[in-house]
Amino acid sequence: MRGLSVGSGGSSSQVFRAKIVGLIIAGHTEQALELLSDYYGVEGPDLRVGTVKRHRNVAGCYVHREKRIYLSKGEYITNPFLILHEFYHHLRASQAGGKGQVDKRADLFALSFIRDFISRSGSAGSGNR
Repeated sequence: MRGLSVGSGGSSSQVFRAKIVGLIIAGHTEQALELLSDYYGVEGPDLRVGTVKRHRNVAGCYVHREKRIYLSKGEYITNPFLILHEFYHHLRASQAGGKGQVDKRADLFALSFIRDFISRSGSAGSGNR
């Protein structure tokens, strides 16, 4: 299983992260989750729109015992920060002893993907000017 590093890593990692964000934005979230799961060597999470008791006032949550990401609204399915944040919870739960500063690290995990997407999108467009 690959590590949960939130750093930039190599160019191929940046391309992968940018691709994942692009898929989510395009509405291919389940495909993105499959690729993420394969990449990190874990079983993929289920994805549902709805709420969970004790978590009714949040945009999304991960329920470990169900291996499921819940989104409170269907429009959140194209929100890369939310999807990646919740996937990180799934990833940590899939590892033995994955505890500690989970929300902060989930945010950093999601932001690393988004930064690479922005960086790659910006460099792709700069050649056309």
